[in-house]
Amino acid sequence: MDGAENSLLVADIGGTNARFSLARVRADGICVAPPSIYRTADYPGLEAALTHFLDKAGHPALAGAAVCAAGPVEGKGNAAHIAMTNCPWDVTAETLARVSGVERPRLMNDFAALAFSIPGLEASDLSSVGPAREALAGEPVGILGAGTGLGVASLVFGAGEEVAVPGEGGHVDLAAGNDREAAVIAWLRARYGHVSVERVLSGPGLVTLYGALAALSGREADPALTPPDIAERARRGTCDIASETAHLFCGWLGAVAGDLALTIGARGGIYIGGGIVPGWLAGGPGLFSEEIFRARFEAKGRFSAWLSRIPVHVICRKDAALLGLARAARDA
Repeated sequence: MDGAENSLLVADIGGTNARFSLARVRADGICVAPPSIYRTADYPGLEAALTHFLDKAGHPALAGAAVCAAGPVEGKGNAAHIAMTNCPWDVTAETLARVSGVERPRLMNDFAALAFSIPGLEASDLSSVGPAREALAGEPVGILGAGTGLGVASLVFGAGEEVAVPGEGGHVDLAAGNDREAAVIAWLRARYGHVSVERVLSGPGLVTLYGALAALSGREADPALTPPDIAERARRGTCDIASETAHLFCGWLGAVAGDLALTIGARGGIYIGGGIVPGWLAGGPGLFSEEIFRARFEAKGRFSAWLSRIPVHVICRKDAALLGLARAARDA
């Protein structure tokens, strides 16, 4: 592809925001333009938002297109579609092809796109969690991250090919590691029935977790409290329930990440994306506890020593999913 004349269309459709961008392949790598960010609530669907973006971009010649969305992909080829879990949009490859003019666009889960970005990330794009560990080249990589929901995927390698394997790990059962967590789960089960990891490891989950802890303490949670409010109270240390919410969040995320590492044999490392943890790190120290996360990540009985050798990184690059989409579109 001649990067001077052709562009790759990439778009990351989340539960709250949709990010559209153009990427170019150059001799020194892939360059992703700063994205245009649209609120999904402001558009009836992908067609309207994508048309708006391409109109503003001047309808450039496109050599490829790749779009990811928060949900599982159903169907194949241009019959593929994603009925999003946390957004009313129905994202279809047919719409993408018709509006963009790209004959065979790629449609994938948002965390599959994030998985494709991993080999293209630089050290400056990452923040290590705990002591530095060396990843084993060619071994499976696990990716998870909390935002509007909890996304999970893995990246495996074979015969010179990278294969992203998306999953719905956010909906597996939440497990208790101690009596306090067991009490929280019991309270949540009485209220919601099934208690998934996403029930607490997400933006809405922070509010739910805060409410559960308040109820267990015989107090009433402010119904107007938002995830950023809880994070700010925890960072300042002005609210004991907010502080416990952040600590339980870090511990549970570490436990789930350890489960993922064991399940896929992630000796290539675990990577944390999503909006919450990178945002907490960007806001400065005192909120995301590496010690709590790492302790729970490794607390797996006879496999604790095995897990202690696995590196964990937080993805700090904001357009990582767009980079992964560009890499996938380039290689299509």
